[in-house]
Amino acid sequence: MQAVFDQDCVTCHTRGDDLNLGSGVAWPDLVNQPAPPAEACGGTLVVPGDPGASYLYQKLTSAKPCSGSQMPRTSLFPDPLPACVIALISTWIADGAPGPAGDGGG
Repeated sequence: MQAVFDQDCVTCHTRGDDLNLGSGVAWPDLVNQPAPPAEACGGTLVVPGDPGASYLYQKLTSAKPCSGSQMPRTSLFPDPLPACVIALISTWIADGAPGPAGDGGG
């Protein structure tokens, strides 16, 4: 998963932001964590085993999420992620959102 975050997310989501998806911190910042306070609708970022209940998945797949806009959305990434990447994220979450080896997350 970190390769996806590195390619498509860390341009904006890095140290000092509400959500840091950088290497070594993405997994503990995502799994079973509340959505950032700026997201008025709340929710849990990643609910292991349940992509539909995971706010991260909703932000990546919904053209009109409950708060803000679909991610990623910048001048560098004007289009939603490809279906194959969304499927990879969905499978990761459905499989329990295992963390990288050696970090205690999976």
